[in-house]
Amino acid sequence: MQATLAKKVAISRAATLFSYFGLLFLLTAWHLVIAPPATANPYIIWAFQAVPLMMFFPVILNKNLRGHIWLCFFITVYFMHSVTIAMSSHSSAYLALIETLLVTSLFTGAMMYARWKSKLNKLEQGQA
Repeated sequence: MQATLAKKVAISRAATLFSYFGLLFLLTAWHLVIAPPATANPYIIWAFQAVPLMMFFPVILNKNLRGHIWLCFFITVYFMHSVTIAMSSHSSAYLALIETLLVTSLFTGAMMYARWKSKLNKLEQGQA
């Protein structure tokens, strides 16, 4: 049981890391390279979207369980944004679909990491 949980924790952590850095990369590429806004400063738009997400970097780096849960709450804003853009006739709808997939993967990975790591910690404390 403990080995299975440890494997699930490792997989969910890998999914979280991949999705988190993928989302940061996508937002950077989207707003600064692929489709910078013509009527606004692209660095302001990028900072408005990427910097709040970057504040969770220490949480992910330190494997903080509560931080992963808070990340899940926080990224619902990104989900709403991406779905809104994807369902519009906006020229960047395909980028928004990719963002939706990354946000969904990040949410799932972070939530499952918090759940399985919590169970693993309880098992380890019970054995100690």
